[in-house]
Amino acid sequence: MTNGTILRVLAVAPMSTHVGFAVLEGPDRLIDWGTKWTRHADNERTARMIGNLLDRFEPDILALEDWKAPGSRRCTRVKTLLARVAIEEGRRTTVRLVSLAEIRLIGPSASTVTKHARARFLAEQFPEIHRFLPRFRKIWMSQNPKMAIFDALSFALVCFAAKENIT
Repeated sequence: MTNGTILRVLAVAPMSTHVGFAVLEGPDRLIDWGTKWTRHADNERTARMIGNLLDRFEPDILALEDWKAPGSRRCTRVKTLLARVAIEEGRRTTVRLVSLAEIRLIGPSASTVTKHARARFLAEQFPEIHRFLPRFRKIWMSQNPKMAIFDALSFALVCFAAKENIT
């Protein structure tokens, strides 16, 4: 909370052909979520898509993965996209970069070591997204696009867990 008002956080998790997003008003009120498809690995289209989400939801904070932090495994194209979005959208809203180390603090640490375990924890906290929880991924399988929703939700929750957002 800031000045007695509830923060609205839009978190986005861009992947190769889609963007996962989650919008929270407060740490336990998920107001929208989903994936937007770009069809191709296209930074221009993805940046416009994120801009449209900002126009639609008018968040106080835009949460993005910190592509410079240790443990970030984004490809060069997505790193470039994240840097561009942080600069361009930072002119109209606060941008909060979230590191993998911060994401690992979401939920009981012993049970949220893996990405799937963290997603399962989030699905329990937000039953409305439980049906989007992907099956456990075997090492030879590619990541389910819906996992980006859970990544974005993790980014948003870090914003609420941070001391800087609590008065």
